Amino acid sequence: MLSRSGQARPWRVGLSLLLTVLFGVFPSPSVVASEGRMDDLLTDQRNYYSKDRLLRLGVVFGVGGIAANTSFDERFQRHYQDRFRNAHTDEFSEMALLFAEGKYLIPVTLSLASLSLIDEDSSLGEFGGNTIRSYLVGAVPVFAMQRVTGASRPGESDRGSKWQPLADDNGVSGHAFAGAVPFLVAARTVENPFAKYALYAASLAVPFARVNDKDHYVSQAALGWYMAFEATGAVLETERNKRIGVAPMVGGDYYGIAVFGSW
Repeated sequence: MLSRSGQARPWRVGLSLLLTVLFGVFPSPSVVASEGRMDDLLTDQRNYYSKDRLLRLGVVFGVGGIAANTSFDERFQRHYQDRFRNAHTDEFSEMALLFAEGKYLIPVTLSLASLSLIDEDSSLGEFGGNTIRSYLVGAVPVFAMQRVTGASRPGESDRGSKWQPLADDNGVSGHAFAGAVPFLVAARTVENPFAKYALYAASLAVPFARVNDKDHYVSQAALGWYMAFEATGAVLETERNKRIGVAPMVGGDYYGIAVFGSW
């Protein structure tokens, strides 16, 4: 099934990633179990559906709902298209959307993730693995919220950006989600502040492109980006907890707690 622009719908990219990862990077159940990968995937899910994270998502979707169901989205879209869109923004948009194309995204990410099977300490392998896990965490919620909100693209219906559950499937931008994940994983991993903020800025490129090309309203692009932010946060929370441990200490005349970490 193709979208209006002729590109595969983002949720199909997520589904393809899921199947390719399970049958490609994890070739057998024994490998998954022996390396604890399945435990990591389950922990990612628990982290994503934690009370605090769901509360934040609820607040952000509340704000997004206000923008979508008032005149904000339509007015922003008209103002941007009339005042700011030009040949330069179109060129930038065309380049940015390459980072959300499944035909590039899937093989590159899987290739990087597979490096961990060769060298467990590979930074690129860790980046690829965390990126894939972020897609696996966020793909289903994005797919669900696209339909729960039921909003349409600019110019696609008389309702505009207004939410009507199950009426359409564009209330959250799947491209914005897919394009933001790799940059957010990198941004939340690097320590150099200049690189960190540059990567955060880069994570906005695809959401910007979707608004520029009139393929999504600003609230839809923003919600896609934020769902990527929370998905990457859930995965990296798993990784942080693996590096920090707490153990009881009991001796002949003392007791306490030992905190240890690895990096």
